[in-house]
Amino acid sequence: MRILVLCGGASSERVVSLASGDAVAKWCAALGHEVLKYDPERPGDYFAADHAIAPAAIGLAAPELQGHGGFDPRVIRGLLDAIERHSIDVVFPILHGGYGEDGTLQSLLEWANVSYVGSGPRSCAMAMHKPTTKIVLGHHGVPVPRGFTVEFDELRDAARIGDRIAREVGYPAIVKPQSGGSTVGLTLLDTSAQLPSALDKIRQQQDGALIESCFKGHEIAATVIDGAAYPLIEIRPKSGIYDYSNKYTAGRTEYICPAPLPEATTLAVQRCAEKAFAALEARGFARVDFLVNDSDFVCLELNSLPGMTATSLVPKAAMARGMNAEQMVSKFLATTWHPALPTKA
Repeated sequence: MRILVLCGGASSERVVSLASGDAVAKWCAALGHEVLKYDPERPGDYFAADHAIAPAAIGLAAPELQGHGGFDPRVIRGLLDAIERHSIDVVFPILHGGYGEDGTLQSLLEWANVSYVGSGPRSCAMAMHKPTTKIVLGHHGVPVPRGFTVEFDELRDAARIGDRIAREVGYPAIVKPQSGGSTVGLTLLDTSAQLPSALDKIRQQQDGALIESCFKGHEIAATVIDGAAYPLIEIRPKSGIYDYSNKYTAGRTEYICPAPLPEATTLAVQRCAEKAFAALEARGFARVDFLVNDSDFVCLELNSLPGMTATSLVPKAAMARGMNAEQMVSKFLATTWHPALPTKA
């Protein structure tokens, strides 16, 4: 097949996406496919599978947050031209955040009748918007943290928000953007004095806030591929929380797979991960994040296009299942969405 790997994009996770694209393209090429890499923000530029486009420091240090979040019509024209000019059979999006993961890209590909890997438009949109995710998961019996949302135009009223935190959530509390990933913009609040700066971070991202109780537990990642949960991974930052820096800087976080949990807890978390995958109508692959303690657990979110960098978790879970990266990607490709064939009159 001729595969176009989409990476980069306009979101703040742009550089991480470039690193994911380098890895995915290499694995697809190892399976014998013809592969091109393409960054929608660089219309007309194409890169071979073995041409690294991510900075060399990826995997060693957390990449600088980049991305303008804007839109240019050339992005769409360039993408459609790339697909047609190179006779692409399948698009493999590995764009993190922004239009690549919120369902916008997937809607465009389906409108253009282009086959692609990963979840569909509605699934991506629900998973990207964390308040919607919580509503859907709660409706399907998946436990989620207590919390409430604050819309963008309400973020300046820190006093009112602080009163609501004290009444409904308590301290410590978590403040994070309603959309996005890689913990960009997340703050752990120990006191109300930290609230104004936490809200300002959210405002800078032009987003509303999701404020939740701080559930005490181990950070657990559940990879789900084609509806089945893989071995769980426990995430142990060596200091602080699993924020952007600890996530993408080599040596700052320890990953244990399979996670050292009681068998009954492991099975319960895996079943909830599968339930979340189905409830959010995910397809292909996803990562579902949990907090787990000795007596309970909560589901935080589902990532519809999780990272594939040197420190990413989905490849680690596949390896624990006895699969190499190429076998993992082969399973992703097997779940590709294809346009429906026209019916005969």
